[in-house]
Amino acid sequence: MTPKHSLNQLQQQLDEQLHLLGLPERNWMPQRYYQKQPLLDVVIIGAGMAGLCAAASLKLKGVHNLALYEAAAAGQEGPWATFARMNTLRSPKDLAGPALGVPALTFQAWYQTLYGSTAWQNLGRIPRLVWHDYLQWYRHALQLPVHHAHQLLRLHTEQCDATGLPIMVCHLQDKNENTHKTVYARHVVLATGMDGLGGPNLPAWVQQLPRRCWQHSSEHIKLTELRGRQLAIVGGGDSALDTAASALEQGADSVDLFVRASSFSQINYWKAYTHAGHRDGFASLDTEQKRALFGFLGQQSTPPAQGTIERIKSLERLYIHFDVQIEAAHYHDDKVWLHCGQPLIAADHLILATGYVIEPALRPELQQIRPYLSFFPQDFFAPGLPRANNTVPRLNADFSFQSHCPEHQQSLQKIHCFTHASLLSVGKIAGDIPGISAGAQSLSKGIVAKLYQAEFDYQLEEIKRYDEQEITTEALDCISARRRIVDTMHG
Repeated sequence: MTPKHSLNQLQQQLDEQLHLLGLPERNWMPQRYYQKQPLLDVVIIGAGMAGLCAAASLKLKGVHNLALYEAAAAGQEGPWATFARMNTLRSPKDLAGPALGVPALTFQAWYQTLYGSTAWQNLGRIPRLVWHDYLQWYRHALQLPVHHAHQLLRLHTEQCDATGLPIMVCHLQDKNENTHKTVYARHVVLATGMDGLGGPNLPAWVQQLPRRCWQHSSEHIKLTELRGRQLAIVGGGDSALDTAASALEQGADSVDLFVRASSFSQINYWKAYTHAGHRDGFASLDTEQKRALFGFLGQQSTPPAQGTIERIKSLERLYIHFDVQIEAAHYHDDKVWLHCGQPLIAADHLILATGYVIEPALRPELQQIRPYLSFFPQDFFAPGLPRANNTVPRLNADFSFQSHCPEHQQSLQKIHCFTHASLLSVGKIAGDIPGISAGAQSLSKGIVAKLYQAEFDYQLEEIKRYDEQEITTEALDCISARRRIVDTMHG
């Protein structure tokens, strides 16, 4: 059986399961127009796993008037086929992920359909590019409307004169056509990944170096161009180790890896943060409980994945330096010189695997809404709790932004931050495989409630216009005739 034929069978199973559940629900929102253009109910910025799952959840609830705009070209969404360099995912293979409670949407159903049950039983961790292929199928199977190569340039709100409600205005660049377009929507979902509400976390000393001699690990790095060269990598997480391994596998001469910690930790406490209580109960915690939970988790460094450790164990010319803090750097004689005590370390090229920072000021597209966002105060953060200069936004339960300005509250409640920046507000239900369905369902439930409220008059009129007859006129006439007979008998 060919893969195409197998996937046709899986599509039939998916369609049947959705039919049994009565999904997707029919479209129940009216088509409106703004500035002589169709008004979309929801625009989703980003078509990686989070964006796709959000769109799927909304569609299943009957919100069909939506669109996803993805900056990358088709097949390049998310990190999987671009800057992710691990061989396999960290997450266990049997997690339901973005399946939204539908068995045929799971990775397991897709993988077994293509490769068989025996292959599934023998599978350890999910290969990175296989997961990417699964997400491509997910998009096609649910017919999600993705517009690739569309970059969000600016997001702001306008007040609609007809309804008095805020309208979201998205200014986009079509990279293929090199043109700009404006799209109007009732709600906008930012599903823009790890750096979607900020950017790479760059140490101050890197500004002393020419831009050509260093890169952040989130960038596209042509590893083949680093063959025969000596690399320095700063960072001790999976990203650093996978980048080091990939570079050596592609022929780099050597890699010096600099880690601030004294060793790698051995327990990943986040793996205990997976059950429904954490996902559904986090929002009900008070501030002290949240500080206790994330205060502890924030102080625990995450160990490298087992597969990553196995990958680097046999690599020669990988030198890991623990207890090292880079203090400064300079560029001389075509070398990057890192100051971390004596002696100085020299390298041909530097890669920073230093993670990301939450800082909306770094996002040009958000500049018109950033001044009105509400952020967690400094005294919220327990020691070790991840933060970035008071720039972690406060969100509502549906991932919408809170505002410190009452006059902007209504507008910001229509912009939803479905990224890792939502962690402190709603818990770990956005961006990661274990909680992504729970997050998407919370997001879609909140948006659906707001769409319904905004169009309540229309929904009421739709009920009044409902005209499907449960009892025919002929049946009523028959009943009426029998009643007259009974009345005559008792007269």
